[in-house]
Amino acid sequence: MVRVLLESLKLSDRMTIEVYGSYLLDNRLGFQRGSRLEVSIRSGRLWVHYEGLAYRAEERFLLTRYQLADRQMENGLRLQSGLSLYTGSLSVSIQDGRLRAIMEIPIEEYLQGVVPYEMADEFPLEALKAQAIAARTYALANLKPKSDFDVVDSANDQVYRGLDPSKTNAVRAVVETAGTVCTYHGALAQCYYTASNGGLTESAYNAWGRERIDYLQIQEDKYDLENPSSEVRSASIPKNILPGGTNLNPQLYARLMADLSLRLGEWGYRADAGTFTLDSILGITPHTSRFGGDQGIFKWMRFDLSVSASAPVKKDNDSEISYQQAPQSPAPDEAPKLTWGPLLPLKQAVSIDLPVFPDLESMLSLSINANQNELVRIQEESEAFRILFSRYGHGVGLSQRGAEWMAKTYGWDARQILRFYYPGTALEQRDTAYHLPSPIPEDYLSTPGPIPTPSPRPTLMPLSTLGKAARIVKVSGISASSTLNLRLQPDLSSDVLMRLQYGQKLQVIRELQDGWLEVKTDVIKGFVRSEFVSEMESQSE
Repeated sequence: MVRVLLESLKLSDRMTIEVYGSYLLDNRLGFQRGSRLEVSIRSGRLWVHYEGLAYRAEERFLLTRYQLADRQMENGLRLQSGLSLYTGSLSVSIQDGRLRAIMEIPIEEYLQGVVPYEMADEFPLEALKAQAIAARTYALANLKPKSDFDVVDSANDQVYRGLDPSKTNAVRAVVETAGTVCTYHGALAQCYYTASNGGLTESAYNAWGRERIDYLQIQEDKYDLENPSSEVRSASIPKNILPGGTNLNPQLYARLMADLSLRLGEWGYRADAGTFTLDSILGITPHTSRFGGDQGIFKWMRFDLSVSASAPVKKDNDSEISYQQAPQSPAPDEAPKLTWGPLLPLKQAVSIDLPVFPDLESMLSLSINANQNELVRIQEESEAFRILFSRYGHGVGLSQRGAEWMAKTYGWDARQILRFYYPGTALEQRDTAYHLPSPIPEDYLSTPGPIPTPSPRPTLMPLSTLGKAARIVKVSGISASSTLNLRLQPDLSSDVLMRLQYGQKLQVIRELQDGWLEVKTDVIKGFVRSEFVSEMESQSE
């Protein structure tokens, strides 16, 4: 069994519980199938209301699950009017004036509510099996007998949302790997996993600084890098810079010019505003790994720049004037009257180092992770340099996008995938079977309740009729049952203003260079990623 703290419900002082199975409340009360319980806190005590009955439970109550005579029927709870089935015993208590819910679930049933929410049900079966084994191992390795719960239902441990029978591939992956775990020298391994490592796995020590784990080290992962679905954000930096930097990101241009002014002043060139120009970018190189070596998370980005500037010169009666050589500082007792030479290209490149985090990440809107651990690559194109940020998650252990590509493109099975991401580990079988208490009398379950139905989809927001020049897009790059985040700023870490439904029409206010669109409806405006919308014909007047 695994005990799961249901943080994602965000409970306050009320909750609803619908009974679709064989349950007893504190071993005293049974309920008919489909019964709806209303839980509340009053005067510091728990109350359960059911069809006119009020049950005072003091500070805690337990809904214990029993076997059903008909094993094909659902045997679980639906919480907060949701459709997913939570197939375990439920403990509800009060903490800091709020409800606190913990499900105790057989491990294999728990995994059926984890795997489809950690990895898409459409992924290849062998990738899902690898995910199931990693998730099972993680859960069993993190049982905490001295605590009242083992794991939380969020990404802080593993996402758990209850059983959805439509996730057939994920459920099959759990069933076909039942009891299989990863071990290292006979003990359960720490099977961390991540959405995408960006082409390089991270070590557990670098990520968290707690311990060095032999099978969780840095290694290249071409499979994650090759997968076009791996999270990548990019910014294009032109090689040739137009006067005033009009073709360069304004923040980046201002920062480079400010640093150039300091550097040129140190070298003796004229360096006040308008007296030098940034002509071109010769190269961009990330360097100095945060943890040492020549790979990993880089701290600095070097820009090699071609610059034109004016050097000071003193004209004697018959002396030559040199405009190309950097000036020499005069002796302290000399005070020559200097004049400035013409604006000429410097023979040597000027190198400027800028911090990758947070400076460049923020300037170029490249953030993927809030903890600033993205990997940086540079692609040189004919007219520009492209800066690429990759890695979604901590990067330790199994990459879900890498596993997907291994199974889909290279035909790898779950054992091969796990051997790659956890080198030196072995697969073993553990007994994870669990038997529920004997059925309670059928009298408790005689009257069937209503079958839950999905809530109707929200009405789409209005978009007023616009002129022919208006650019209209529609939310389409998601499944019909999903939503698209409308963000306050063009950044994946920015606040979510609301979730847009599939088919929502939006007017484009402006398009940013890095794939973001500023959009609006009659109700709200914000930013969305361009890959999740499709163009529509311009509105007729």
